[in-house]
Amino acid sequence: MRYMDADAFQRSYPDAYRRWAEAAELLSASDSQKQLTTIGFLCREAIQEFATALVERHHPPDVETDPARDVQRVTAVLKQHAARLGTAEPLLRALVAYWATVSALVQRQVHGAQKEGRPLIFEDGRWVVFQTAIVMFEVDRALS
Repeated sequence: MRYMDADAFQRSYPDAYRRWAEAAELLSASDSQKQLTTIGFLCREAIQEFATALVERHHPPDVETDPARDVQRVTAVLKQHAARLGTAEPLLRALVAYWATVSALVQRQVHGAQKEGRPLIFEDGRWVVFQTAIVMFEVDRALS
């Protein structure tokens, strides 16, 4: 979490950080149970803002323009740098799958887990906030 709070990450991804920090703050509030879908919305906005910042910084060819298509956008940026990352290519594939999984978890949170038919609990919120931070960290580090 210190990495997310570091000036470098905040300067590089101010909008993504702001959204994520709001979600983390709501999670630690006494009424966090009532805020679980809002936490999901904020994490969704964080990953979309992060993907947008990556696209604007790296300009991958034929990139998806819809910010809601964060998986495709991050994939385009990572593929653009695959040759530079060389032997880490299997890790890159795993990172894309990890991003897609976190994105799906965030969507589940936004929709209140209606599809699963069970209410959200604190652990769902904690998981989404933590995994959003970790996946943004890992993508940023892979591209550094």
